[in-house]
Amino acid sequence: MKRLLYIPIVHNQSDLGSLGQKLSQEGGQVYGADSWQDHIDQVDISWSKIESEILKRVKKVSLEKIKIYQDGLPVVGEIGYKIVKDAAEKGSVNYQIIDNLLTKGAKLEIAENKEILLKEYSLLANISKAESNESMVKAYLIYQELSQELLNDRDAFIANQINTTLEDGEIGIAFFGAAHTIVNKLNDDIKVDVVKMFTDEISLNLSK
Repeated sequence: MKRLLYIPIVHNQSDLGSLGQKLSQEGGQVYGADSWQDHIDQVDISWSKIESEILKRVKKVSLEKIKIYQDGLPVVGEIGYKIVKDAAEKGSVNYQIIDNLLTKGAKLEIAENKEILLKEYSLLANISKAESNESMVKAYLIYQELSQELLNDRDAFIANQINTTLEDGEIGIAFFGAAHTIVNKLNDDIKVDVVKMFTDEISLNLSK
């Protein structure tokens, strides 16, 4: 039997980097500063519980039978492991969990298509590099028009990666943002457990 622990994630401030401050400002305006800070705190609490929840669910399986699929990660090997290490050292709890699992014997799998990610990053960069409000609006409208198509392409690739690399007797652990729609694209021979860890009101609202 093939199993997949699918964990819909909400990124914490460390994962978001410089974008986190801007999103916090916008979140504070929409939900109120106190509510947004409570959301940030709840996200951190949820992240602190994920690793123990994973280990509890896979305790009867050798970690050599674990495969990891990570949102936004299109490479493995030396480069992939360096990305994981660097992000973990910068404070990403998501990547700290992955680093710990890899150290114990789990295997990192290619989750994403690099070309699709580069298209998306290029569109986002055009927004941030815009030198006038007019060019920013234009770049945003282009991104808005193409973003769902790119997300659909990403989801199809991710699902195919899981379908073709997860083998009998193995457990996959998938960390993907709530905007993704992957589970319904997986083969019927994969038993999926959706592990919902981010249950504060704002996280649930952002996941809709």
